[in-house]
Amino acid sequence: MKLIIQAGVVILMIASLIMPAKCALEASGKKAPIARGENLIAGAAVNDSAGSSDLTLIIQLKIDGKIVVDEGHKCTAIQPEENIPSDKDPTGWTQPKFDDKDWEKGEYGVGYGDNDDNLVIGKGDLAMVYSRAVFEVKSIRSNSKVELGADFDDGCVIWINGVEVAREANTDIPDVPEWDSWTDKGSGHSHEASKTDPPTYEFVELDVKVIGNPFAVEPADKLATSWGEIKAGY
Repeated sequence: MKLIIQAGVVILMIASLIMPAKCALEASGKKAPIARGENLIAGAAVNDSAGSSDLTLIIQLKIDGKIVVDEGHKCTAIQPEENIPSDKDPTGWTQPKFDDKDWEKGEYGVGYGDNDDNLVIGKGDLAMVYSRAVFEVKSIRSNSKVELGADFDDGCVIWINGVEVAREANTDIPDVPEWDSWTDKGSGHSHEASKTDPPTYEFVELDVKVIGNPFAVEPADKLATSWGEIKAGY
């Protein structure tokens, strides 16, 4: 009997090594709008509950095998105390043309409390840290292979050019995240960052929609229509 139990333990250990852990990051199902030239990636690092001792978000983005965003990539960040820019538009800060000149400047990863953050920002009594980074794409096609990776604690939501493309699955973050959205409002959610060097990312693959310059200046009336059309298209 003892030998049978020991054999069973060995089998379980081998299976755990062979079978990859389920990825907590989940693609939204929306196509990532990507242009040739400059683009904007935005991420919300989300605490599980008030009093959280640490928070981290590090993003990696690969297009056709070329890394265009990674740890050390320049970014801006803020810990919001209200919806930005407004309660009517709580995710407007993810748009390429949003003005983030007053945000803190640094490099990915962002967060606090676990010694794996290049831009230390935040405290545990608030739910989120927002971050934004411009990245350059030399070539993009509708069939380009786009791989998005994140190393995070406790949760995250990620946008490309204003469109949500991925978030951590099975959290209490609402469909439209607001500044005070926690990952755990009764679900018991918990997720730890890898704390490895280099980071250990969880990856999802994204479908692509090739777009024009997301930073292009347009007349105000046309801009409002374009944003509406962009959102309606996703």
